[in-house]
Amino acid sequence: MIAFFTQHSFAVASGNSVLPNGLLFYGGFTALRQLGIELLGITVVVVVVFTISLVTIYLISKLIHGILNDEAYSHLKQ
Repeated sequence: MIAFFTQHSFAVASGNSVLPNGLLFYGGFTALRQLGIELLGITVVVVVVFTISLVTIYLISKLIHGILNDEAYSHLKQ
């Protein structure tokens, strides 16, 4: 969002003078660089959360001997 909407004058006033103007305010390549940084951050978070979720599901599955084991659902077969 910073890469699109930031205005340098407001960024300076908020104490972060290194932010460029956003793409909607003619920020150019520096705004594209900021967009790349944001997309990298989003990608890293998605990969980490997916990996942690997958490991958690795997561990829970091993702990209860399978997610859909016959013992847990034997009453549904009747």
